[in-house]
Amino acid sequence: MFSPRRCSAIVSCVFALLVLTASWSYAPAAGLEPARPAAATATFLGSDSKRVDFGVPNSPLEKQLLDDAADGRLDRFSPLDAALVAGGITTRDELDRYRRKADALVERLQDSDELPEEPRPRAEAIFNFLHREIFCGGYDLAYTDLRRVLDEGRFNCVSATVLFNYLAERLGLRCCGLEMPGHAMSRVRLPEGPLDIENTYSRWQELPDAPSAPTARGAAIGAATSGDRSKAREVSPIQLAAMVYYNRGVDRLAAKRFDEAAAANAKALRLDPGNAVARQNFLATLNNWSIELGNAGRFGESVALLRRGLAVDPHFAAFAQNYVHVHRLWVEQLCRQQRTAEAAKLLAQAVAEMPDREDLRRIESDVRRSLPR
Repeated sequence: MFSPRRCSAIVSCVFALLVLTASWSYAPAAGLEPARPAAATATFLGSDSKRVDFGVPNSPLEKQLLDDAADGRLDRFSPLDAALVAGGITTRDELDRYRRKADALVERLQDSDELPEEPRPRAEAIFNFLHREIFCGGYDLAYTDLRRVLDEGRFNCVSATVLFNYLAERLGLRCCGLEMPGHAMSRVRLPEGPLDIENTYSRWQELPDAPSAPTARGAAIGAATSGDRSKAREVSPIQLAAMVYYNRGVDRLAAKRFDEAAAANAKALRLDPGNAVARQNFLATLNNWSIELGNAGRFGESVALLRRGLAVDPHFAAFAQNYVHVHRLWVEQLCRQQRTAEAAKLLAQAVAEMPDREDLRRIESDVRRSLPR
């Protein structure tokens, strides 16, 4: 007969725990590099026949944003609106209130005598204005939500980039975001070449990399950046909003709020399917969530979640490894409860789903040999 002691001996491996939780304000997990952007209309999770959508909108407003961005353009939302909704705003009233706050900053600059006509001095004036009037609280990794930035004056690289770009575009400059491993910056397109702005540095006149004129390769404005600019890619306002979602996912995963972390990363991938780090963190979230469920003895839920993960990415090795391990734990419990026939049936289904896993076949064989004849 298949004894619990023998079954316990089978349970010899540990969960493949993945924690890929880098925020866009510090260095990401080793081995993860940003991919080139893909078409925004690409299927973002799983194949068309096995689509697994964790990114269900939390509000009608969020649904409108995701729908608006589906063609890779924002028609009904401004870049600031997109970042505010990605940060958690759910109603038009709240969105309008914070938009008015940002627009008041534009009006203050427009009505002042601080705004030169030439593009480079104008970029400097906007930068100095933000750090003098808005970014008074200093850098804080947790401040991705633009509501908190506008209310409290603290910021991180993503929120500072979104706000600088919004003001700069409203005031006649052409700019985009820059994304690199663990960091975000602004890029202003000047007639003489691109000007890269490190928004987390506070004093333009003391910027160590600020040359008297940009070079053909582009000037770097700011302190030594947290990321590697050799791996930088230009990102659109939609992709900046995706980075806001991604940072929310990082925070939720750290707090073990797995459902919210998965949803935030899924929405990041809807907006930026080419974001390799967001994808890895989405997969890691599903994996770690299944671990928590398995450790709590909720084996059926753990296996169901791993199946959903495998539908997203059948090649993500941790899913298959933990699928086997959860079944080992489940079988151990069933054997302890003298439910060996049920364990055999469970393993037969698992083998049917993963016929190439020899370890599953060996467990099934051991259990079947223990059945009464």
